[in-house]
Amino acid sequence: MKRKIILKSLLVIAIVAAIAGLGYLILRLCGFTTVEDFTRLRDTIGDTFWFWVIITALQIFQVVFLPITNQIITVPIAILFSNELWKVFLSSWIGIFIGTIILYFIGRFGGNKLLNWLLSDADETERCKEWLTRGKAFYVSGMLIPFIPDDILSTLAGTAKYNFFFVLLVSGITRGICTAFSVWGFGYLTQFWWGWIILIGGLIILLALTFFIWKGTNNKWLTEKRRKNDNENGDSKQTNGMK
Repeated sequence: MKRKIILKSLLVIAIVAAIAGLGYLILRLCGFTTVEDFTRLRDTIGDTFWFWVIITALQIFQVVFLPITNQIITVPIAILFSNELWKVFLSSWIGIFIGTIILYFIGRFGGNKLLNWLLSDADETERCKEWLTRGKAFYVSGMLIPFIPDDILSTLAGTAKYNFFFVLLVSGITRGICTAFSVWGFGYLTQFWWGWIILIGGLIILLALTFFIWKGTNNKWLTEKRRKNDNENGDSKQTNGMK
């Protein structure tokens, strides 16, 4: 059983890796990964509305098909338009936000089927979804911490059926913060020693808040589970008494 789950998991990872590799190859072949590429695009169609529509579409594409950093597109554009970073931020944020919501719905409508296929056990699937639900406290920090694949988190949030408006709000805010960091912060704060202190201090505060939120969420979940078990035991005793 476990061997079958491992083999299926490896197959899923291989498929995701193949899609990501193909997606990046498409971007490279189409010329959408370097400063020189985007310079040619700007020289061709100019700094027009459609140029920024293309940037937004590219960000949607990379979020959905490339589970890697958005900086492969954001940073070259930021370098090219260093005097108009608000355009870079707005177009990138909109594209990344839309892509995140698409992944949420992919997880919401397809994640459960994937779990059923991987685990081949309805009870195991429910337990897995239960753990995903308990991890809701980590969703906010996970969407902000750079080395955590937020694209996969968005899909898992859909699989666990997190409240859509919660995901919408958190995704909008966190995608905005991360995009602003890519556009403005990464190239500025990391140049100074005090900038690193700000970044590390912010990460520590974020992790501490996550821990306390998780602790409160976990205690609430345990209390509800205990109450549910007590109710079930009470109903069972009542049924036996009637017999």
